[in-house]
Amino acid sequence: MKQLLIVFSILCSFFSLENKVCAQNPDNKTSNLNAWIDSQFTEGLNSFNIAGATFVLMQGDSILHMNGYGVTDIRSNKPVNSSSSIFGIGSISKTFVATAIMQLVENGKLELDRDVNTYLTSFQISYKFDSPITVRQLLTHTAGIDYCNISSSVRTEKEVIPLAQYLKKQMPSQIRPSGKVASYSNQGYALLGLIVEEVSGFAFDEYVRQKILKPLEMNFSGFKRQTELKENYVTSYLQKNGQLIPHKPDFPLFYPSASFQSTASDMGHYISMFLNNGKFNGKQILDSTTLVKMTHTPFKQYEKAGCGWLLGFPEYQWKGMKYFGHSGRYLGFTNQMSLFPEKNIGLFISVNSSNYVTGKSRVFIDQFINELLTRIMPTDLNNRHKAKTEPKIGSVDEPLEKFAGHYRYTLNSHTTFEKVGILIGLAPEIEIVAKDSTLEVMPWNDTFLPVSGLTFYSKRGWHQAFGRNAKGEIGYFFAEAHSYEKLRWYEPATFLKFWIGSIVLILSIYIITCTIIKLFVCNKKNHLVKKTNFCIASLIIVFVFILAFALLTTDPMEFFYGVPMLIKIALVLPFIIIPLVFFTIYLIIKAIRFKELGTFDLVYQSLIIATALFFIPWLAYFNLIGFNY
Repeated sequence: MKQLLIVFSILCSFFSLENKVCAQNPDNKTSNLNAWIDSQFTEGLNSFNIAGATFVLMQGDSILHMNGYGVTDIRSNKPVNSSSSIFGIGSISKTFVATAIMQLVENGKLELDRDVNTYLTSFQISYKFDSPITVRQLLTHTAGIDYCNISSSVRTEKEVIPLAQYLKKQMPSQIRPSGKVASYSNQGYALLGLIVEEVSGFAFDEYVRQKILKPLEMNFSGFKRQTELKENYVTSYLQKNGQLIPHKPDFPLFYPSASFQSTASDMGHYISMFLNNGKFNGKQILDSTTLVKMTHTPFKQYEKAGCGWLLGFPEYQWKGMKYFGHSGRYLGFTNQMSLFPEKNIGLFISVNSSNYVTGKSRVFIDQFINELLTRIMPTDLNNRHKAKTEPKIGSVDEPLEKFAGHYRYTLNSHTTFEKVGILIGLAPEIEIVAKDSTLEVMPWNDTFLPVSGLTFYSKRGWHQAFGRNAKGEIGYFFAEAHSYEKLRWYEPATFLKFWIGSIVLILSIYIITCTIIKLFVCNKKNHLVKKTNFCIASLIIVFVFILAFALLTTDPMEFFYGVPMLIKIALVLPFIIIPLVFFTIYLIIKAIRFKELGTFDLVYQSLIIATALFFIPWLAYFNLIGFNY
């Protein structure tokens, strides 16, 4: 018996030693993956001019990789810690709004397909079309709300106003019927946050803390800054001319849409909940049936779309595999959260340096994720992707010429001064040309083959479709979950630039000519028409110069805090220009009647006033008559 005990003791010691060796020598594949991830971030931060980053890769409730890279602040040179460094996650915040909404739906306090005005007590939404806006439509960005973000953030916490007060004052107009077209809306999700407040009786941020963050043990996260964690908040930077310029503190007034802040570790808990049927550490955050409803019922803009909008998440595809997640970009932070339920994998990545226009950080994140997925996903996905077959070519419901034209991405303002972003390329445009039996998409170097109805097949390997507007005409182009609106002949950015360029050229020549005549022709008396035309031309040139200078020298993100003083000054000028134009028209008519001007002067001055007259509809198109912000 004693010998058996000795043998058993020896065996136990052996297996114990073996386990220690295994713990110290993890699987080579995992080790290689971790080393590769670390090297990608180390190299990426240097080559893409990024100060710091944080990352977590989850499989179910297990961490495959989690680490911080670079620094939280350049001046202090404090290293990023994936467990305690708090990054702004931007629009990934919207997924927490959706989670809160679905909890209330699950508890019977909300219905997805009821009019939102049923739940609003602070104010009511005005509908411009027959159908009301529903909770589901807000979740899927299909409420038809205009895209307006000017004056939606403040610099200090003292300036923050209640959510209801902000939305009552700043809620954008409904510009298209609900439930038809997906067009991203920050205010739509802020409105969902207000609904959570009015239905639950909690302030939105407090509801999220009590019902989502505490059960998930996300102790470093929240919509509002925690004073006891002030040293943990990461500084964000604007990338400009090779430099990193720190952003000032920021407090979005539509805060449910964009102001959530978290660590990689906390986001790992959140991802784990979605990968484990709504459960985390034995606590049920969302019922599994609610989670299925949330992540498996997309709104699709057309039947054959590969992706759509889920309840709180955009739906994506990677090599034929569907997944969901959300990107986030706000004031220097660029983020991505992606979940692959089929493989029980999820990831979160955030960097603290970016530029809204160039998007270098987004390029780094997309490249890294694509290479990571290629490494960790099995090869059968590649075979699935290659196995896709082209559909039979057919015919569509309208002549191809009806689909031709210029289209603009719907993510732009229609009703405010923010519309001028079109001129600096903030709303991408495409041109579609009918050629033989196909449609050619000029900027994309793509060809669409007709299939059926309003659906086409892209030679790049997926279906695209068009949609009708309220008049029954071809008014939209749909590329998966994204939408483009068909433009009238005068609306493409190239024409709008030509329009204002021609006005500036003619009026500049007039000003130069008048100045030369004034300098070299002595004692020449000028008719009042010439004086007012010179004044009008000068004011228009000044207006255009100030507007152009402000747009080209101001970071687009700065407009979230309001309109620069230069532009406010410029917006006063149309109130002077327009009355002067009509006064000069009166003077021209008077001059014709009483033959006060020679034929040449009459024609010349009439050309100038006609040019100035064409400036007015240009102003109106961009909502520059008045203070529309």
